Amino acid sequence: MTFDLAWKQSIRKRLAPPLTEPVATNLDIVGYSRLEGRVDGLQIQYQTVGEDHFLFVAHPWSGGISILNVTDPADSQVVAFIPAPNEHTWHIKIQVADGILMAACEGAFFSPSYDPSQAVFGVRFFDVSNPTAPRLLSTWSGAELPSLGVHRSWWNGGRYAYLANMVPSEGAGYHWRAGRTRVMTILDVSDPESPAHVSDFWHPVQTGDAPPALEGETFGVHQPIANGDRAYVAYSDGGFAIVDISDHAAPQLVSHVRTFPELTDGQTHTCLPIPERDLLVVTEEPMATHGMEGPKNVRLWDISDETNPTVISVCPIPTPTDREPYETYLHKGERFGPHCVHENHVNSLYSTDRIYGTYMNAGLRIWDISDAAAPREVAAFVPPAPTEWRDPRPPVRIFDIVHGGVRGYCSQDLFVDPRGYIYMTGYNDGLWIVKET
Repeated sequence: MTFDLAWKQSIRKRLAPPLTEPVATNLDIVGYSRLEGRVDGLQIQYQTVGEDHFLFVAHPWSGGISILNVTDPADSQVVAFIPAPNEHTWHIKIQVADGILMAACEGAFFSPSYDPSQAVFGVRFFDVSNPTAPRLLSTWSGAELPSLGVHRSWWNGGRYAYLANMVPSEGAGYHWRAGRTRVMTILDVSDPESPAHVSDFWHPVQTGDAPPALEGETFGVHQPIANGDRAYVAYSDGGFAIVDISDHAAPQLVSHVRTFPELTDGQTHTCLPIPERDLLVVTEEPMATHGMEGPKNVRLWDISDETNPTVISVCPIPTPTDREPYETYLHKGERFGPHCVHENHVNSLYSTDRIYGTYMNAGLRIWDISDAAAPREVAAFVPPAPTEWRDPRPPVRIFDIVHGGVRGYCSQDLFVDPRGYIYMTGYNDGLWIVKET
């Protein structure tokens, strides 16, 4: 889907009417939760305890993490809430494994009253073996370099956690913040009451041992996902890298692929490996409304030769059904494009032939990738426009990631549990639960 600039500019002035009813294609709507009024949601995690099933939902403006009993997904119940340390700190990125919750501590920089001097940075660990009574175990705030905030990270149980860790760096910048970059920090969490720093992986671009980032380019870790002795690292405008982590104290770069600006307009978000098939799923996050950037896609890469990944295919771009009151999703307002994918976490459904992804204002999309050269969309779910909001920022017609508030539907994250139930969050959208028919 390509449009000239004049067409993009014209649709900003004639937004489509809001969607008033959910639209499901090859999916059953199982349940919905307002999360006791905390309708703003980001990353989701899950675990079972005995016969009970629990969901963890991270919130930005509601300031913490909701824990739900979803044993009956049609009647989910909030059973506990973990508050963030203060209004200046986010817990929007979380991981749960081995009865432990790892909550990233990041500055709440979307909040109008954010004061970075008051924020708590690093990660906090909680005992959630009894999810109805979470217990704080420890807080890690950095080693030789103090953390300036941790974003979307990876811990799949076991000894090591992999953080997207913001640290000081002269001459660098991450988005609008100067003097810092994100590196992959490895922690030893074998004792979650006393997590220990193992190493920081600095990409050669970040150390000055490779050609520098382009002017205006954000080069830093957005998210690592580890599998075996490899980490697959999204580097925002810097594309992605495969890193050898067989020696956790001294990770080594295997390969690096730059996708910006030739293939995409930047912001590589997630790299999901499917090692059984030598595949890497790579998503690119849109940062502007109405498609005012260049292309953002979900791509499949062949990593059978991990020193030279090659593109196999691009997942189809969603188009509205005749049940939706807009010509294209670009007419709808808010952002349109990929965000998160289901990551095959240890507590989740493990899928090698399907991609489950959130697509911002286009909701949930499911692609069959049995034939990696020809992915096809097989199911979709688009929630209605929200009727209540937790985003405190004033709305703006053209997206401003710092100051502009979201009022329309904008999906953020998802999780597929081992029973096949799909949970999905958004900026003001509560928790939707669906299942493939």
